[in-house]
Amino acid sequence: MSIKPIDLQTLFAKMDEVSKEQALIKEQSMLQQSQAARSQVMRKLEEERMVTQTPSGDEAQAIRDNEPGNKRKYRKNKRESRQNKSSEKEVVTDPEVGRHINLSS
Repeated sequence: MSIKPIDLQTLFAKMDEVSKEQALIKEQSMLQQSQAARSQVMRKLEEERMVTQTPSGDEAQAIRDNEPGNKRKYRKNKRESRQNKSSEKEVVTDPEVGRHINLSS
């Protein structure tokens, strides 16, 4: 089943149409990608411009505690945390342990 000259004539005529369709398909995919990227950038810009709610409750109190005006409270809390840590790690050592060597035995 060989290709005859008449078949080649129709194939060459259709080749131009096929190449145009393939080019359109490639363009369409690139256009879709660029539109998706553009929409993602727009969403990101909108999120950056959006006003967020202020923290309430514990979060707001934590922010107030760390402000420079509350240094006294901060120092007091820091001192208490140090005392708690030191009370947990209380280790008693004997100053005489390891100083004398018993050679008599």
